[in-house]
Amino acid sequence: MAALPLRKEIDELSAVELAGLRAGYAGMQAISDNRGFNYLSGLHGIPGNYCVHYDDPPLFLPWHRAYLHEFEQYLQDRAETATVPWWDWTIDRGGNIPQAFAAPQSPDGSANPLYASQINQPTANPPIVRQTQRFPMTGQPLPDPSVVTNLVALTDFEDFSTQLRGGVHNQLHGWTGGMGMVGGRRTYGDMAVVPVAAFDPIFYSHHCMIDRIWYLWQLQNGVTNIPQAILNTVLPPFNVKVADVLDIHQLGYDYAIGATTTSGSTP
Repeated sequence: MAALPLRKEIDELSAVELAGLRAGYAGMQAISDNRGFNYLSGLHGIPGNYCVHYDDPPLFLPWHRAYLHEFEQYLQDRAETATVPWWDWTIDRGGNIPQAFAAPQSPDGSANPLYASQINQPTANPPIVRQTQRFPMTGQPLPDPSVVTNLVALTDFEDFSTQLRGGVHNQLHGWTGGMGMVGGRRTYGDMAVVPVAAFDPIFYSHHCMIDRIWYLWQLQNGVTNIPQAILNTVLPPFNVKVADVLDIHQLGYDYAIGATTTSGSTP
């Protein structure tokens, strides 16, 4: 049986893998139809507004897993061997985001498609047609590995999901987006604003980290340890139910061993 494609931590990618990832993102960003980066980003916030954040029953984790998987399928249409890497923000990088996302240019001098993307939503109210913007809170502390360990130790799925979403998930969106000056006015970075967060290329690696923490939790607490009442809930706009996204191996991917591996968990 062939090994499943591995999602790796962004800094663990080889130069060839990182070049392939950039090529995949660039290819998606160049497409204007429903295979493209702009369209898929718009499913999360404007104009689709399908994302689930404050929910009862707890669909936050299943919905974002389905979304990330959908995004990855289109990424692989552009770069066959690419997978979405996870950004382990518990790794000490001196209070900075990974260089793969921080550099405006790729090594060949072209624009780095992981640094920014074009938001092209002329029908939004107000219309938004511009490059994404990001003002990370460089130097301010990020979560340490104990945060992940404590989350994985929770045994109730709803408690785990709520604390993960309301804690490090929200914290990292705010930290990464930050606030800066644009045209003489203070403004939030896109990652800090739900309607446009998914247009920032780093969004997918942040949510890959969130999905991986859920996977680590599943290793400790069981793949199907989830409220049975939501198993048949459909996750729009994807033609899947919650039950369909519980097992990442059935979805066709796995996670590489990395820094957030917890005691007793061997992904």
